[in-house]
Amino acid sequence: MKLPAIQFYPGDWHKDQGVQALDLAQRGAWFELLLMMHDSDERGVLLVNGAPMPDAVIARRLGLDNQSANQILTTLLDFGVASRRESDGALYCRRMVKDENLRRIRTAAGKKGGNPLLLNQTPNQNPSAGDKQIPTPSFSSSVTSSKEEREAADATPPAPGIESLIEKIKPSGSPSFLERGPGGEVNQPRRQKVAAVPTLAEVQAYAADQHPNSPDAPTEAAAFHDHYESNGWRVSGKTPMADWRAAFRGWMRRRPQFLAAQHGTGQAATPTRARTAPKSADPTRWS
Repeated sequence: MKLPAIQFYPGDWHKDQGVQALDLAQRGAWFELLLMMHDSDERGVLLVNGAPMPDAVIARRLGLDNQSANQILTTLLDFGVASRRESDGALYCRRMVKDENLRRIRTAAGKKGGNPLLLNQTPNQNPSAGDKQIPTPSFSSSVTSSKEEREAADATPPAPGIESLIEKIKPSGSPSFLERGPGGEVNQPRRQKVAAVPTLAEVQAYAADQHPNSPDAPTEAAAFHDHYESNGWRVSGKTPMADWRAAFRGWMRRRPQFLAAQHGTGQAATPTRARTAPKSADPTRWS
């Protein structure tokens, strides 16, 4: 697995006696070799196509001639900065190989579920095993832990907020506030009862049933139907009508008042109901 970054500790670099014994060119060459070892198939070991990288290839990768490159490699080995593997003579970094082995051990333990002594403990139980891990600087351990934390965070569903709770319990067209019962439980807001819109024939039939001896009942039924049909069957132009039969009975009870006012002035009486038609948007009408 290719790691996208290398964890570098400037303090360790400055405290290493072997590194500080190198001149600037040798330290720069060693840092370039570390980057190549990081990208190697076996992290920490300088390989090319699974075999030790020849010295001539190392010189070409560093942009040096063979003599200068060999002198630098000799100095790195003599000062104990770099090492050669006895099995195949490959150049490697002891610190990077150690950190890579530690990373693999931690990865394998994590796939098995971690420390078995810590898996079956309750939240209030004291840990049966202490933290015996020795903090070892590793260029790869922090990358692995950060990835595991991100995956765990992505897998955890977010806590339901008040917005999602409202959307779950609120029916379509209901108020946005919540009502609570005596025990603090959340109740669904009450739905407003909306009556079915009647036809003109239904209103006239109801008018004839309520006022069989009135010759004006069909005319009043038509006027009632036209009035509320024009404003969407809303009382005072705002509240949806809950019972059109009750509204028609109130309409007929107020009819004598309208007729008396009309006969007294010779003009149509101003209704006592609130304005139901919207105000005209024409500014010249109200200027």
